[in-house]
Amino acid sequence: ATTPTITASTTGTYSVEVTLNGCVASDVINVTVLSASSVNIGADGTICDGEVVTLDATTAGATYLWSTGATSATIDVTTTGTYSVEVFSGLCSVTDQAIITVNPMPSVELGNDVTLCAGEDITLDATWPGATYAWSTGATTPTITASTTGAYSVDVTLNGCVASDV
Repeated sequence: ATTPTITASTTGTYSVEVTLNGCVASDVINVTVLSASSVNIGADGTICDGEVVTLDATTAGATYLWSTGATSATIDVTTTGTYSVEVFSGLCSVTDQAIITVNPMPSVELGNDVTLCAGEDITLDATWPGATYAWSTGATTPTITASTTGAYSVDVTLNGCVASDV
């Protein structure tokens, strides 16, 4: 444009050169247009107990107010809840939210290593209500009977969360 003014309605870097009597002056400005779609802290999600998810509202030149009271661009979430952020830039503000669900981590403890006499066996129990099982033997039951020498392991899965023991 060659006009003395322009209207900036999209995010970008704008510059101008002004010439007067052979003298040139210039300036540059970064413009961020804040819209509802310009802030996205991520989709609703599910994590396992003990895991962390980072919600990120980073927007150039903005300030932040999270539902937790935090004022940083990102927050780390470890508990179930609905998290929202209000992003402020100039006179504008937009919000976004995400629902985070923390599933419990199953627990499994097969016990200490044991020595058996010939002909004896031991029942290994990984029972956890609602879980599925994957034993090193290929079994998918909550318990197995071990009667031969070896290392036995199990993965216990509950709502996508996995605990293991050997």
